[in-house]
Order: sequence, then C-alpha cells, then structure tokens
Amino acid sequence: MGVRNLRYLTKILMITVCLIALSGIAAACDSCVECKTFGYWKAPCLWPVESIHIGGITYTKYQAIDIICHPVRYDKTYAMFNALVTAKLNVKSGCCPSSEVEDAIWGADRWLEVYKLGSGVTVSSDAWKKEFVYCSRDTYPSGEDMFKKLDAFNNGY
Repeated sequence: MGVRNLRYLTKILMITVCLIALSGIAAACDSCVECKTFGYWKAPCLWPVESIHIGGITYTKYQAIDIICHPVRYDKTYAMFNALVTAKLNVKSGCCPSSEVEDAIWGADRWLEVYKLGSGVTVSSDAWKKEFVYCSRDTYPSGEDMFKKLDAFNNGY
C-alpha cells in the first residue's frame, strides 16, 4: 500500500470519527426533555430529588413546595425562589440549559443568599433593578434580568 493510499484512508478515518462525534452531540441535544413550569413542580411525587439547595439553605421538597405556594405579591424574593427552584428541578430532570441560563442559576442562587426569602424586595427597588455584585467581586445582571432569563427557560423559550 502506498503513501498516497494511507493518506486517503487517514482522511476517511478522520471524517468518520468527526461524523460519529457530531452524531453523539446531536443525540445528546435530542435527549433534552421539555422544561416544566413551577406549577408542575408543586406535586412532590414529580420531584427528582428529596431536597434542594437555594440561596445557601437546603430545603426539603415539602418546604420548597410550601414556599412555591406562598403568594408572591410584592416580594420579589418569592418570585426569584420559584424561578430558581423550577430551573434547578428542570435541569435535574434533563432540561438542557444554555450557558446564559447556567449563569442565571448561579447568580440567582447568590442573589437569594444576599436578599433572603421574605425580605421584601420590591419591583422598584435597587435590589431588583440594578446590577448585582456578590461579595464585592462577582457581578451579575439585575435580579429582574436573572428572573426573566430563568422564567423564559422554565417556559421553554
């Protein structure tokens, strides 16, 4: 077998390897499940976990469901909690987040560490409207922007 034939076979082999790798990526993308809204996660039997870590606190699924059922009214910490719990459960269940959604999950978790659940963050407050700085070094979008990103993800957009 000549050098020319070896080069030809090597090219075919490389193309085949690339096609196999690409088909695996496509299959991985196809394996993503449809995201669910927070109303879906009100049923404890549907949860893929027994507890969830939100804002530096671990909640049992029953504690988290009680909070999800709490009226949001004027306190945006409850809206953020609902969106974050829903996003984390969606990811655990196989809904595939983009890197932007992963960043929003990370940021929303930090946001709820600082703005504790029930602390009364209003829709017009700086805590909701302005860029969020965590521990004087990490900068995230506003609470509102992170919430919108999580809400869109949870609603399949």
